Amino acid sequence: MKILSQLMALTALLLITACSSNEQAAETTTDGPDYSLSYDLYIKGGTIVDGSGASSYAGDLLVSGDKIAYVGDVDASKVTASQTVDAAGKVVSPGFIDAHSHGDPLQEDNDHLRSFLRQGITTVVLGQDGGNPGYNSDISFEDFIQQVNEQKSGPNVATLVGHGAIRRLSGGGEKDTVSPEDQANMEALLTQAMEAGAYGLGTGLEYVPGRYASVEEMAGLAKVVGAYDGLISSHMRDEDDDKVHASIAELIEQGKYARVNASHIKVVYGKTREQGNAVLRQLREAREAGIEVTADVYPYLASFGDMSYLYPDWAMREFEFNDAVENRRAEFKEFLTARIKRRNGPGAILVSSGEYSGKTVAEISEILGKDPEDVIMDYGHDGPATAHFIMTKETQDAFITAPDVSISTDGSPTMRHPRSFGSFPKVIEEYVVRDKVMSLELAINKMTGQTANIFDIQTRGLLKAGMGADILVMDLDNLRANTTWTDIYAEPTGFDYVIVNGHVIDTAPKSSGAIYGRALLKTKGD
Repeated sequence: MKILSQLMALTALLLITACSSNEQAAETTTDGPDYSLSYDLYIKGGTIVDGSGASSYAGDLLVSGDKIAYVGDVDASKVTASQTVDAAGKVVSPGFIDAHSHGDPLQEDNDHLRSFLRQGITTVVLGQDGGNPGYNSDISFEDFIQQVNEQKSGPNVATLVGHGAIRRLSGGGEKDTVSPEDQANMEALLTQAMEAGAYGLGTGLEYVPGRYASVEEMAGLAKVVGAYDGLISSHMRDEDDDKVHASIAELIEQGKYARVNASHIKVVYGKTREQGNAVLRQLREAREAGIEVTADVYPYLASFGDMSYLYPDWAMREFEFNDAVENRRAEFKEFLTARIKRRNGPGAILVSSGEYSGKTVAEISEILGKDPEDVIMDYGHDGPATAHFIMTKETQDAFITAPDVSISTDGSPTMRHPRSFGSFPKVIEEYVVRDKVMSLELAINKMTGQTANIFDIQTRGLLKAGMGADILVMDLDNLRANTTWTDIYAEPTGFDYVIVNGHVIDTAPKSSGAIYGRALLKTKGD
């Protein structure tokens, strides 16, 4: 149980006195650099936070090609390097790994995912919520990987297989129950993708078609994932306060066959920290029982999607929605009234696309002279992109500060939500620097080494010789998320250098500078 043992070791590390900076530096510098070599990059005189959770220490870093060659004390008078970065007064860490990302690096309007680089993310994990960028009936999983490597990406790309994608490709589509043939087709597609280097399966069990997946369907797929030591990362079936524990129990059942991860963990309608702690206890008790289950979280209090979060089960599919609007409108409206009230009212639903982008359903209702329920039904089945303010800081802080929950954005380059552009610096700015409720070492571990362990990304997440040279040089005094609900696309500050595969990257929007991100492949090595 590799991840289980790693998490237990991390917890032990955080509960005992960490080794001193001198001890850490001495351990790292045992062999010393080879001064007969010429290095490509010399990062000089920074504070090393290596991603493991261990104490920070003063040190230097040398890079050859796309790999870290040495971390420790360097004699500046002896080293030869093509480029030197002065990191005095700065923090040097591994590039961040986003545990839950969206976007297609091959689509022009995504700008090669450069927006992730601007908040220090050098690896994104795609294939989330049941969907896959670039994987459909015309383009295979292998073709997508090949195209990413040919065209490159801003950050590196690690990819899950979307359950919804293969359900549709297999013939299962939106069926209530897949046939044995559909199931076999899904498992064959999943096997092909795992053979091609996928890191596991991404599920969206709250969405169509994932919501129709049975226990048996998921068990069959979990066995395939487990055969490749992959991970199931799941947008669980229901995150409401009265149903989240049942959803976690369902995920734990899949954990009997494969490693599992609760994506963007939350308690919808949660009001207290104890509600978050209760979820953490459920996860930790499962780990103690031998289930390798983990979680990630983003540091904002609004989710993002469309209007379907508001619909009843009998109006989820498009034909069901259309029938409900036409033939069951009064019943549909009554349901929406209760649902909206529970979700903090129409003022807590922010429309983020279309004519009324930036306005709440309450405001749109007043403009149009319609009841909020009618506004929602008249938008049509999918409706516009929407943010839903349905979480509280008291509950979510339990996850954000937990030593065994990694950090994610659940964002994309085109999503009008601050999480897309500021999640990682927000954690450091607010929880480490401002509120001092988390050490810098723990925060960076939750953004790097811990996430690499969860997904089994073996060459990223730590600053040590032989690892991929994805590195950040950060000015902690000036590190800011900057993005807000009134200025969503504001750019973070404080990331002085973002280095991907040994190259310092120009992260500016629409930059003409070269990009060096590539597809990371589980079964074929990173």
